[in-house]
Amino acid sequence: MLIVADPHFGKAQVFRDSGIPIPGGTTAEDIGRLSSLMERLQPDELLLLGDLMHGRIDNGRNFSATVGTWRRRWSGILLTLVTGNHDLRAGPPPAPFRLDRIVAQRVCGPFVFSHKAETTNSHSRYTISGHVHPAVFVSGKGHQRETLPCFCFGEKRALLPAFGGFTGNQVIRPEPQERVYVVAEDEVVEII
Repeated sequence: MLIVADPHFGKAQVFRDSGIPIPGGTTAEDIGRLSSLMERLQPDELLLLGDLMHGRIDNGRNFSATVGTWRRRWSGILLTLVTGNHDLRAGPPPAPFRLDRIVAQRVCGPFVFSHKAETTNSHSRYTISGHVHPAVFVSGKGHQRETLPCFCFGEKRALLPAFGGFTGNQVIRPEPQERVYVVAEDEVVEII
């Protein structure tokens, strides 16, 4: 299973449809990165943890063609969407995605996958979610400081970074028992 949170596909198009001049191509780039991951990992299922779409797309011929081509390439993969807050506002997912399942949460063994982590974990399962777009400050050489998307793992939950390249991030303050990881080029690095 490949798990991806918060792709926010079509965000630039939604902005352009609202009259905000944003360059195109972000969804195609994100779909390309997703295809690369799927090629490398060969999952049976792609689980999307909410916010598949940023909003409703009114005039999306290029978007539909890009998604349709991608989905035909991966037609044998089970595609499950755990609905997120943006999905609820965007309306039904565009037909080219050909989603196999749309659920409020997905339970699999000891895990519950949701878009937004519950503040109280009333079940004994480990919660894996998105929604927050977690990031941390990382200091580099000299006085360089950069904000990087991160994975945050605690005792009862994990937060996944936003997959979309045009989403923004929220800097988090991990609890002492939480472990934080960033992806630096092709390497996963723990932030201590």
